[in-house]
Amino acid sequence: MSLVKRSDIEETGKVLGTNKLILTGEALEKDLSGVKLPGANLNETDLQGANLDHADLSSAKLQDANLKQARLENANLSKADLFRANLRGAHLEDCNLEGAYLGSAQLRYANLTGANLTKANLHFADLRDANLQEATLTGADIKEARYNHNTKWPNKQFNARLSGALLYER
Repeated sequence: MSLVKRSDIEETGKVLGTNKLILTGEALEKDLSGVKLPGANLNETDLQGANLDHADLSSAKLQDANLKQARLENANLSKADLFRANLRGAHLEDCNLEGAYLGSAQLRYANLTGANLTKANLHFADLRDANLQEATLTGADIKEARYNHNTKWPNKQFNARLSGALLYER
């Protein structure tokens, strides 16, 4: 499989509209900082270690995408579908995840400092060792999400158990 270049993605998106892009299973160029792909189908794409800082991936489909150790600082992932996405060790500082679906997402060791998770769905997500300091969780659903004593919550008074999250130390 050949690497899909940023210029090809952007030009095709201009012609068809980014919501018509289907990049399922593709290996994409690693520097996609600032790329604008709202509504794009990126299911099962390999973006491990990619730079997506300031990218617009709002309403994008990223089911089963590999975003391990990807940089998504200040990215817009509002209303994105990240079901079962691998975001292990990802940098999501100040990322907009408002209304995003992160069910069963792997967020272990992810840095979500200052992220907006308002009304995000994190059912069954793995939040062990994640950093959520200063994150906004207003209306977020973290039922059945796993966390451990190393998980850093928005503040010391936040009690994840009261929201239905599960303490899981393995």
